[in-house]
Amino acid sequence: MITLPETHGSRVVKFIEKFCVHGEGDFYGEPVRLDDWQKAILYELYELNDKGQRKYREALIGTPKGNGKTAIVSMVGLYELLGSGVTSPLVAVAAASFEQANLCFGNMRTICEQSPFLREMVETYENEIQVKNGSGRAFRVAAKAGTADGGRNSCFIADEIHEWNNINLERVHYVLANNTAKRKDGLVLNITTAGHDLDSMAGRLYQRGLLKEAGKQKDDEFYFKWIGATDKDNPKDEKVWQKVNPAIQNDWWPIENLRRRMKALPINEFQRYHLNQWTRTDQESWIEIEQWLACEDTEMKLSPERPLFVGIDMALRHDSVAVVYGQKDENDIIYTQAKIWLPKDENFMDYQEIEAFVVGLMTKYRVKEVAYDPAFFERSAQVLLDRGVPMVNFPQTHSRMIPACGNAYDLISNARIRHNGDPTFTDQVMSAAQRVTDMGWRLSKGRSKRKIDSCIAMVIMLDRITAPDPLDDEPEVAIINL
Repeated sequence: MITLPETHGSRVVKFIEKFCVHGEGDFYGEPVRLDDWQKAILYELYELNDKGQRKYREALIGTPKGNGKTAIVSMVGLYELLGSGVTSPLVAVAAASFEQANLCFGNMRTICEQSPFLREMVETYENEIQVKNGSGRAFRVAAKAGTADGGRNSCFIADEIHEWNNINLERVHYVLANNTAKRKDGLVLNITTAGHDLDSMAGRLYQRGLLKEAGKQKDDEFYFKWIGATDKDNPKDEKVWQKVNPAIQNDWWPIENLRRRMKALPINEFQRYHLNQWTRTDQESWIEIEQWLACEDTEMKLSPERPLFVGIDMALRHDSVAVVYGQKDENDIIYTQAKIWLPKDENFMDYQEIEAFVVGLMTKYRVKEVAYDPAFFERSAQVLLDRGVPMVNFPQTHSRMIPACGNAYDLISNARIRHNGDPTFTDQVMSAAQRVTDMGWRLSKGRSKRKIDSCIAMVIMLDRITAPDPLDDEPEVAIINL
């Protein structure tokens, strides 16, 4: 017998369909009837934990433009103000700009003014909606103004967070989210379409959701719902458009609109806005996405019997840290896996966690060597050496990286490697760009400045695993300078 999670979703759906009407647009003033996919999101978002409390305290919901996410979230805001039963509700509705903030908040205000039920319950003002005969209000915030309300919000709605793209905007988000966390059962609800910078606040939340989806990170109070295309989808295929735009499937977003937008927009902008796909500088990328996907093998496994080569790309802060490891089979196909760490407290890395992971590889596999750049990893290299790990010094000079990058390109373009399709690994490989030097080309970050650490670690590992075998097959453990 299947037991469904306990949820307040049905209560939210009933509130919206009974009390709310459509704001500005083709259905102005008409009663709201939610589609099944919208109801499903609300049922999931409002699931309860085993204590009967709100399960998810923070959420990221992403859909392509034209699928009504701002409209539905504005109705959620009204539920949190008028239907949730919260004592003294305080709902903050924020966006990066005054104009964007007014889209969501303005829709809330219009619904209240046009609904015969809600207009009797609230007073509406330009920047505020106040509950009549009781405490409670919703208010508009533009992060661009650089200020945030100091009250304890019961709900904080952040609209189109891909536009919150600098430290000042992020600080406003932090203040509002932190205030909301102080409330019992407070909800931080982020909505957006895709951006192009995974190092932004929206990008970090998106990657957090991917890690949870993949089962790589326990994150019980974070709700993640992303409707969008993947790297495997053809952005020009109308079947893909229909798959990721549920409004088309439900006949209130004509596919002709997307055909017009496809003709009018650059392909990467069409992917972002209408397929909800995070874009990178594809024109710079060192390999084609089809070449990388041709190497994917989600069932691949490493053997504890075969020699294992490891590459590490390390940074002190801001960038990620990556350990990529691999081994050859009898046909000289190289099987690779990646472990990637993102910055934590104050953007600094936990060296001990990375060192422990490398030592763990020693217990599982026959580690032949671990190659690293001494610029940031010298201390850890000495620690690992003392624990019996065979360390190889691999400085990232032109003379080393230019041939190593060419070698990696040759292996990938000829499908001589295999990877398990890890989305973060894929993004970092595809985000690397060719940088021409007077000695040849090597890899660096493209204009998008997205992280490429696992790509560099892979290049180092592939260089070492394809290098000629030393005369002594079992050299003494030492830091080898190349």
